Amino acid sequence: MGKNPAWSWYIVWYFFVGGMAAGAYFMAAVVDFFGREEDRPVAKVGYGIAFPLVLICPILLTVDLGMPGRTLNMFSAFKWGSPMSVGSWALLGFGLFALASLILVLREGPDLRGIRRALAVPGGILGFFIASYTGVLIGATNRPIWAGNNWIGPLFLVSGVSTGVAAIALLLARSRGSRQGLRRVDLAAIVIEAVLLVIFLWSLGPAAAALVSGPFAPLFWGGLVLAGLAVPFVLQLFRVGAGGIEVVTGLLVLIGGFTLRYLVLMSGQT
Repeated sequence: MGKNPAWSWYIVWYFFVGGMAAGAYFMAAVVDFFGREEDRPVAKVGYGIAFPLVLICPILLTVDLGMPGRTLNMFSAFKWGSPMSVGSWALLGFGLFALASLILVLREGPDLRGIRRALAVPGGILGFFIASYTGVLIGATNRPIWAGNNWIGPLFLVSGVSTGVAAIALLLARSRGSRQGLRRVDLAAIVIEAVLLVIFLWSLGPAAAALVSGPFAPLFWGGLVLAGLAVPFVLQLFRVGAGGIEVVTGLLVLIGGFTLRYLVLMSGQT
């Protein structure tokens, strides 16, 4: 990987989709371990979201690289010193665990739940790695807004959980039994993401001006802070418009998650 990579919209989508897949898998695994019987639809939808989203990731990488052969070269050897190599193999491993978990949850049966739980541990670890390593990857460059920043990874990780939960909530908007647990997780994720965002901005020092008062400021304040964090938090906390709150909140959280990745990547390339 070069010191100053020029990443495109395809990579923004890759970061977003990969994080959402990890977040959905994490929520499904949590329900598998600690959920009640009426929460089982969350596990089904979570695993059901994770695997198709993982399949999209290598497609986005291939389109960005321009040649399928370059994508396949990433799997020719495992290189600990290469973030791209480690990330590619982790993506493959996560995809395999996501597929196995999906098959098991669709087949159901109490005897399969123990196997699914066993798979969820390494699968969840790989998912968390996928969600956070993208932030570590861009922090390995020497761009002023990225270089050596240790907070992009945790920020992307929590945002991945938030978007994964939002995607599940959208598909379960009519399922009353699963709303309460999803709402609590969503609220916690929004709060933690907001705190990490503040810390991230503080860690940038003068470079934060590009986001808060520079050319990216309207998108930062409108798309990320207001639409992606503040409004969903208020809607969930006070249950405003209870009938369609899951749909509105879910869409706003997804918009905020995508906006976060766009802002971080594009502001670092200007």
